[in-house]
Amino acid sequence: MASSNRACVSLTAAAKEVWLQTSNKAAFQAGLESGGVSAFVFGPEPAQRQLAAAWGGLARFRALHLDERGLLLQLQEAAGVAAGAGGGGGQQLEGNQQPAPEVAAAVGEVVRVDGAEAARALEARVERLAAASNRPTAAAAGTAAGPCMAAAGSVSSGEWVVVLDASDWKVIPAENLVALAQNASTSAAAAAAAAAAGGGGGGGRPLPLRLLAAAGSAADARLMLEALQAGTAGVLLRSDDPAQVRELVSYVRQRAAEEGGGAGGSRLPYQAARVTAVTSLGMGDRACVDLAGLLQPGEGLLVGNFARCLALVHSECDESSYIASRPFRVNAGPVHAYVSAPGGRTRYLSELASGAEVTVADPEGRTRTALVGRVKIERRPLVLVEVETVDGARHSLMLQNAETVKLVGPCAAAASSSSSSSSSSGGGNGSGTGGSSAGSSSGRSWRAISVSTLQPGDSVYALLQAAARHTGIAIEEFVVEK
Repeated sequence: MASSNRACVSLTAAAKEVWLQTSNKAAFQAGLESGGVSAFVFGPEPAQRQLAAAWGGLARFRALHLDERGLLLQLQEAAGVAAGAGGGGGQQLEGNQQPAPEVAAAVGEVVRVDGAEAARALEARVERLAAASNRPTAAAAGTAAGPCMAAAGSVSSGEWVVVLDASDWKVIPAENLVALAQNASTSAAAAAAAAAAGGGGGGGRPLPLRLLAAAGSAADARLMLEALQAGTAGVLLRSDDPAQVRELVSYVRQRAAEEGGGAGGSRLPYQAARVTAVTSLGMGDRACVDLAGLLQPGEGLLVGNFARCLALVHSECDESSYIASRPFRVNAGPVHAYVSAPGGRTRYLSELASGAEVTVADPEGRTRTALVGRVKIERRPLVLVEVETVDGARHSLMLQNAETVKLVGPCAAAASSSSSSSSSSGGGNGSGTGGSSAGSSSGRSWRAISVSTLQPGDSVYALLQAAARHTGIAIEEFVVEK
């Protein structure tokens, strides 16, 4: 169930593009050094367009010129003009040879939307673009796309990019256009398949469309990239702040890593830690973390007494005869515990609040970011779970002593004692109060076993990482925790 849901997400959320328009050299360099900015936009003001030439000596980059009509032009050297024998890029021209002229090929347009009427006009254009699934010529494409594209002297053979530049309402126009752009992409793909099946006759070809949105900050850009979940195909960030550039690139990379987890992306390197002791304790302040999103079976939060070893605590998604399913909740443990957060950081459960971000993980080691809706801190009886990893090190975590609190671990075929303990105490469907739930994902079998039936010899997933922390950030430092 979890894997199929994640596959749907990855199909609808393709890799995101970041474009940057800035007059600040430090912001420009931040974009270059990040490696996450695919194009730099200059213009339409002459002084701003001159920056493309001024900064051209710093590195090779894709420069797009924005003209007064809103067209995005990419300068290309005209083909067929000799630049001297030998093809040396830096050699001087001799005699009557002339430098190769530059031809401006239009790759897209920036469309200003300053009200409901302009938004509806743009929606109508995108809808016509979706209907015109083939374009034998650039002029025919312009008929569907609008006068701006039709006016372009040369149209790039690649995708046509529409950049939404909304002045007031941003999210709703973006959502409407995302839906229409997805329809355009589907129509283009269908047309390409039909042309291939028919031998490509008629000279028609699909008209790919990419929808980007202009944004003045990383926070606004994120809104656009999350419109209707899949979001726009990218953003044009207009900012002179290097920090905004780095924040946006970091978010895009984090999202790509999360969505790529099911397709060979990096995953958390769990170990199967062996439970050595389970001890009932007295009362403590434990935190229930209610997320602003649903968790799939197998998913939960990574929690531990020490940052060096975190265990996967399952959500309360299982049904029982005593309590209803709460697939948004993780009964995560007492307030002192560490919980995994985005960017490789940890946070204390006590400092989580509405709007905070935590890392949700599954048995495959795939991760995603989730928002905290609320945190409930209440006095409850606790249990201490002690485990040993393959290197012989001992670790521990505290949890509420309740049947609904479960740790995720492998379905150990070799660990017969673990299997018998779960089956005898409630079955493998999670319906018993002290039982375990089980499942499989991408060939890996897992189970979530209640702390009320957890016994020495059982195996749970553990994530080992750097022990020393400063404000949740891993650092190189000698530290002893016990």
